[in-house]
Amino acid sequence: MTNTCFIYCRKSSEDKDRQILSLNDQENICLELAEDKGLVVLGVYKESKSAKRPDKRPEFKALLSRLANGEASRVLCWKADRLCRNAKEGGTLIDKVDYEDLKIVTPSMDYDRNNSTFLFIEFGMATKFSKDLSDNVKRGLNTKLQMGWKPGKAPMGYLNDHIKPKGQKEILPDPERFDLCRKWWELMLTGDETVESSLKKITALGLRSTRTGKAVSTTEAFRFFRRVFYTGLFEYKGERYKGKHRPMVTISEFNRVQNIIDGRKNIIKNNNNFYFMRILKCGECGASITAEVHTRKYKNGKSQFFAYARCTKKSGNCSQPFLNADKLEDQVKMFVEDLEISPDLVEWVRANLKRRNEKEFEFERIQKGKLTKKLDGILIEKKNLYGMKIEGLISEDEYQKEKSRLLTEETQTKKAIEGDGIDSWTAVMEETLHFASKLTLLFDAAKHNPEARRVILRILGSNLELKDKKVRITAEKAFMFLKLLEKSRNPENSPLEPKNMLKDGDNSLFFPIHSPNERETGFEPAASSLARRRSTTELFPQKFSKITKLIVHSKCLIVNNYIN
Repeated sequence: MTNTCFIYCRKSSEDKDRQILSLNDQENICLELAEDKGLVVLGVYKESKSAKRPDKRPEFKALLSRLANGEASRVLCWKADRLCRNAKEGGTLIDKVDYEDLKIVTPSMDYDRNNSTFLFIEFGMATKFSKDLSDNVKRGLNTKLQMGWKPGKAPMGYLNDHIKPKGQKEILPDPERFDLCRKWWELMLTGDETVESSLKKITALGLRSTRTGKAVSTTEAFRFFRRVFYTGLFEYKGERYKGKHRPMVTISEFNRVQNIIDGRKNIIKNNNNFYFMRILKCGECGASITAEVHTRKYKNGKSQFFAYARCTKKSGNCSQPFLNADKLEDQVKMFVEDLEISPDLVEWVRANLKRRNEKEFEFERIQKGKLTKKLDGILIEKKNLYGMKIEGLISEDEYQKEKSRLLTEETQTKKAIEGDGIDSWTAVMEETLHFASKLTLLFDAAKHNPEARRVILRILGSNLELKDKKVRITAEKAFMFLKLLEKSRNPENSPLEPKNMLKDGDNSLFFPIHSPNERETGFEPAASSLARRRSTTELFPQKFSKITKLIVHSKCLIVNNYIN
């Protein structure tokens, strides 16, 4: 037994980037050492495990078990700290050296009962090194988190900066994938895609996984849309932090996609895709309007197709007759044409908008002052919340929940402060005027794009119904406002009401369109019937606040994705 030994080789997971001998090199050195000392090797134990925590290494346990059986009295290793880096296992080995005649042999020194004190030093230094390394890593991670950089590999669409020194590395947009990933979010934001269908489209456009270089898997796709990282925030070990990386989507866009994913059930596919489907409802029973295509064949061999719109009658008995799709088309086009405004009105509104900015600037200055005070209050709340956590007044779960809420409010408030409301509002109004003056052109250009026409009609009106062979649409107040403004400036123009369905249809089109809750600033048409007790030279900007945002987004969607 005195001339037998075991060889133990270990390479820690933390040593990947450091100049530590590989396992095979350690084994070769120990075999040469055994040959020089005339020892018989009974077994070689090799593993790639960290030794800073006890009872985590199966090969080391097997070695100790054989030593306990008395099979050998020597252990050969490249260096003493390869055996352990923690006090528990170190004490076990030293106890065997002191009381069981175990010898630990290395190329530089032999450890036995006479010099076991050196093992205390070796193991103690190794243990301290592990602790210092752990503390330094944690300290570095905390610093990085406070700086706003998420530790670890950047998600798809971003890249880790490998140029800057350690501790200062940033997360940068991936020039090859960032725009494609943003396009993927935009596909989901339309509300017409599932994760699977949008994945097929974005793969066709060239998006590939950062991890594999191949097409993104379905699992990775769902994980992509669940990452709050894309909003400019990130989560690490259960806590949420504000990141410094460039956001890909806003928080509201992120939440909307979550609702789309969570709320989507079965998608009904239909081969017919007339634009009035999925948008028109039956005015009698409320069921959906569908399309039927009939073919008439003639004796000369030719055939002709006829399309009809009818109620699906899924809500019960319904007496509504069908309507030829061409006649339905004529009614809808007349509705669109009657809401289109003239270029003269566009120029008049543009000229008057210049007079509005001075008042709006003062209002915006006051609003930003309030937001700044709100931001100061959020910072105080964050400080007080942390103090309550330190003093043990609230639980960890309560702290994390409140911290997440305050961080979201802080992000939204800062964004509101940084935004330029006047320029933004002016741009929105410009988009609205351009859209309203090009309605017929846009609708005709979208002749072969049913979804584009649906978007246009959803922008222009609501409560779209088909009853008694007439299309009834409640026009949005913003467009009615513009038309009444145009009529008040040009009383000699033809009547506002369309020649058929609008005149005999929904009278809610012509209700007063002002609201007592709207702010009384800006410009208003010179028509006392539209705004009682107010100046006839000002126009309400708030009449457009909600609808114009939808118009801008949808109009861009139409132009970029459908018409072009």
